[in-house]
Amino acid sequence: MTSQPTTPTTTATDDVVRVEDLQVNFYTQLGVVRALNGVSFNIPRGKVLGIVGESGCGKSITGMSIMQLVASVGKTEGGKILFNESAGGNPINILDYERNSPEMRKIRGNNISMIFQEPMSSLNPCYTISDQIEEAIRLHQTEDKVESRKRAIEVLTKVGMPNPDRIADSFPHELSGGMRQRAMIAMALSCTPTLLIADEPTTALDVTTEANILDLMRELQSEIGTSIMFITHNMGVVAQMCDEVAVMYLGRVVERATVDDIFYEPRHPYTIALLQSIPRLGRTKGILASIEGSVPDPYSRVTGCPFHPRCPVAIKGVCDTILPEETIVDAAKGHTVRCHLYS
Repeated sequence: MTSQPTTPTTTATDDVVRVEDLQVNFYTQLGVVRALNGVSFNIPRGKVLGIVGESGCGKSITGMSIMQLVASVGKTEGGKILFNESAGGNPINILDYERNSPEMRKIRGNNISMIFQEPMSSLNPCYTISDQIEEAIRLHQTEDKVESRKRAIEVLTKVGMPNPDRIADSFPHELSGGMRQRAMIAMALSCTPTLLIADEPTTALDVTTEANILDLMRELQSEIGTSIMFITHNMGVVAQMCDEVAVMYLGRVVERATVDDIFYEPRHPYTIALLQSIPRLGRTKGILASIEGSVPDPYSRVTGCPFHPRCPVAIKGVCDTILPEETIVDAAKGHTVRCHLYS
């Protein structure tokens, strides 16, 4: 199969967000943590992009970087985050704005919203659900208290909240995990954002509630037309929710493809290993496959391909010394991979 290196581009396409060579470091007393080492991907308008990988690979930091919510010890060392609010418009580089600037505050929560990992720690325990949803509405949509209250009830109803009028006046600790998650989704969707970043929104939920929440997000995404960046480590959720998938490892996107190609034609050894470690119905014999070794220490820098110490097909003298470039393996489907086996 003929393959060719990709070239970063900033040409106008119908992408809501295009991340180019994003690099984020955290400066701590123990040393420098290289969280993102050149992350590049795009999110097409109206589509769902899944971001998958092991804990610590940089999934959440990527989402926080788009929102300009990286902790103060973190610093963006390079790259671009190009955001295009409307089709055919001129993209803006989010990183040109200070995190607390009026321009960034106008984007955050209005054009780009985020569902955080744990709703109990993300919701303010001192305010009712309605107060917290109305805050965003009054900030970005209308200052009328009656209208903002009406919209808060409407969005709670839309996410399937039972007795929305009563729930609106409840505090977070009075709700179950599933209801708090619905409240978080309602808050994120209250201003009908162009891009929704969902950071493992169903991690703490039981399987029945998880299925309901995923169905709800799909329905709302189809109805509103919002693009979604869905961060998860659950490949089953990816199969149900996503149109395309970006696989991350140690701060880099190592493979990008449609959801069908990721499951049926994975190319990167790390993607293949992830899929082999998933339990399957009907499998009664044999030991479940696992990825040998562990993610390298965040304070160290791995030479060559970051996955080579754990890779079963690593090429000695190549994978351990040379960083693989992103290579197109199927241009028609947009399937790319960072691996010397295809370069």
